[in-house]
Amino acid sequence: MKIILVGAGLVGTHVARELTQEHKDIIIIEKNSETARIITNELDCMVINEDGSRLDVLQKAGIEDCDYFIALTGSDEVNMIACGMVASQYRNTKTIARVRNPYYGMMLNNHKSFLGIHHVINPEIEAADAIVRSIEEGASKDVFSLIEDRVQMRFHRIGSDSRFAGKTIQKIRKEEEENDFLIPVLNRENSMMIPTGDTIIQEGDGLYFLGNPSTLDKILGQSIKRKQPIHRIGIIGGTRIGEFVIGRIRNSQEQNRGLKRVFSSFLRRSEISITVLEASKEKAKTLSQLFPDITIINRDIGEEDVLEQEEFSKLDVVIAVTESQSLNLVSALMAKHIGAKKTIALVINNSFLKLASSLQIDHIVSLKTAVVNSILRIIRKANIETIHTFYQDDFELLRLTLAANARPVGKQIKELNLPKDALILLILRGSENIVPSGSTVLQAGDLLGLIAKKDVISKLESIFESTDEL
Repeated sequence: MKIILVGAGLVGTHVARELTQEHKDIIIIEKNSETARIITNELDCMVINEDGSRLDVLQKAGIEDCDYFIALTGSDEVNMIACGMVASQYRNTKTIARVRNPYYGMMLNNHKSFLGIHHVINPEIEAADAIVRSIEEGASKDVFSLIEDRVQMRFHRIGSDSRFAGKTIQKIRKEEEENDFLIPVLNRENSMMIPTGDTIIQEGDGLYFLGNPSTLDKILGQSIKRKQPIHRIGIIGGTRIGEFVIGRIRNSQEQNRGLKRVFSSFLRRSEISITVLEASKEKAKTLSQLFPDITIINRDIGEEDVLEQEEFSKLDVVIAVTESQSLNLVSALMAKHIGAKKTIALVINNSFLKLASSLQIDHIVSLKTAVVNSILRIIRKANIETIHTFYQDDFELLRLTLAANARPVGKQIKELNLPKDALILLILRGSENIVPSGSTVLQAGDLLGLIAKKDVISKLESIFESTDEL
């Protein structure tokens, strides 16, 4: 697959890095000479130091046989014009434009033929969606769901007194044979691995248990609390992302889907309160006009004891989405310290994600990762979607639904020749949860949960693609 990417800023560079890890043929066009030089040294792909909005430059990059054209410059207008130019000249190339302005985004979504742009990516909306999904899943860095609440994966650290220490995976499964679960991945000395039945569990290992919530409760005890309905939400920072989060919550309530599982299906809209803390008087006024039924507090998070005075300690979840990622982390820690039940912090730099396990923050959402995952959902064949990235290593938790004409339909799993670093964890078939074996026959409509290293995802695309994608 050949992809031309224009704009090697923070997001563009991260997108290019992820795509090269999946063995995509990437060509980057970057106007800034110093940025282009740095990217050339960092990434294993072609870098062209020219203006990516010019047709002659795109032709030089080989746009005529390009599968995807992605415009990620800092200018909405440049991105839209560049995509429109490509769409008008090269009908077989799919275009993706980064568009931050909500007005442009609304226009493009309402008029699919506008400028010929196939997909619009708004970083703030993608981050807001990731935050709302985190709330929906219970806002935990150690517990996340593959599909709704039917199947969960939970992290469990092995201590010196653990009943699992010194035992093989096979023995653990045998001792718990009345419970249907898997241990599909473990973290040992900050390195991830897919264990075999003979793998011996050691003190300090981090195990990921997969099963339905009630089964995992039996195995792991009550150390991990089940999700509780959320009544009171606090947002620190009246930014555009904060605005989108409020809008998403309101829409989900009105449409009686999605967040009703967390916000409790018996709650009426008036029973869910949202409080926003915003230092700017102008932003606070704008938010109060957009959402007259929420509480706006025009104070600075830097004021002494502001969270205590405004009773953020009584909230079910506090979301920090200011324009400063370090302030978000500190604010979330402060909210957690004074008694908030759950806290979520937004970051830009993915290096902070590696600190997640050591911070007393329930979930950290990366804007860059949200954008990358959105682009990967578009580009990957077979509708392969990333649910969770294990930042200790290059593993990802994936899911996909088998199309009626997908190549594996009617085949046993052992016939698929899956890569060594990939494993099908479970199959959801209607209301049935299936822990698969090599002899399990796949059916159209099956929802598969997988774990795989990033560098084998391209192989999974080939294995699970539909015949019309060939």
